[in-house]
Amino acid sequence: MVKKMLGIIMVLSLVGVLGCSLTSNTTNTPPPASVRIIREAKIGSAWEMKQLEITVGSEISILLNLVEGDKVDGYFYLEKGNDINFRITANSSVYESKVQDAKTSQGVTSDRFSFTATKEQGIAYLLTLSNASDGSAQPDKVTVFLDIIYPATGSIFIPIETD
Repeated sequence: MVKKMLGIIMVLSLVGVLGCSLTSNTTNTPPPASVRIIREAKIGSAWEMKQLEITVGSEISILLNLVEGDKVDGYFYLEKGNDINFRITANSSVYESKVQDAKTSQGVTSDRFSFTATKEQGIAYLLTLSNASDGSAQPDKVTVFLDIIYPATGSIFIPIETD
């Protein structure tokens, strides 16, 4: 009986030691992003509008499929946080938000964007939001409100949250 108890204690302590050493060697992963659709609506028969609340851990991209000549309009603003990087890319860079006044220490907190899909850029456009916090290993999450209006013939793909 005593041998069994000692065996159980040794196995439990070995599992505890191995479990602690395994968890201490893991790397810090950035917090996941989450997207919540606040409102979506059809505007006439030709347009769609989506309003999204996006919590950005490190970076999130939204895919927008368009055809040549499609026009897109939108804006975003920070609900929580101090700075966000926003860019639109296709085959090359289409748009990137810049700080309006370099004299102030405040980063990008809101911006409007508008573009027309072209054959040269292709049909897939990525709207990417990157957390521009202090560059720490575990950046604070920022919350962004994004409103986008695009043709009803286009489609938008929003990533699902992964924990």
